[in-house]
Amino acid sequence: MKNKFFIAFLSVFFLFGLTACSNDKAKDTASSSSSSSTSSSSAKSLSSKASSTSKNSLSRARSTKGNSADFALMIKTAQSQIPALKAQLNGENDTFKDIAIDEGEDSTIIYNYTFSQPQNINLDNEALKQVLIPEVEPLLNRAKAIAPDVKVLVKYDNPDGSNLATISVTQADIEAAKATTQE
Repeated sequence: MKNKFFIAFLSVFFLFGLTACSNDKAKDTASSSSSSSTSSSSAKSLSSKASSTSKNSLSRARSTKGNSADFALMIKTAQSQIPALKAQLNGENDTFKDIAIDEGEDSTIIYNYTFSQPQNINLDNEALKQVLIPEVEPLLNRAKAIAPDVKVLVKYDNPDGSNLATISVTQADIEAAKATTQE
């Protein structure tokens, strides 16, 4: 039981990393468009048309996993935060040998935690999923602006690559959890 809460606690911090990264992208886009508004009106018009065309092209572009280029950019932005996240989560304990955020197929954000030391624990995936759902919900709500059918997959592995748990959270899971709590 203690291990489930420990892992859920660590997951929360990691999920906030991606949420913060997706907000930074929006701020960068906003600041770039506001800086173009300081130019002359004819340059503004040209800039707006070019920006609009560029955004449309970016939205239509696909990553190697079949996701939008915006989705792939969100993942890359989150990946840039991994060193700071490792430092925050590991502290002096060096709990994780590796932490990764990857792009999966069908708008899936994959979090992979690899422990530094082998863990001899049996995790209840369904119980852990119920703990993760409220923590993942804000992330999914923000990411829906980029990929309406976004999903999160959280994996916990031993150093030898053996899987301890794999939890998938979708919008349907969130809606089902809400319906259950409202009853």
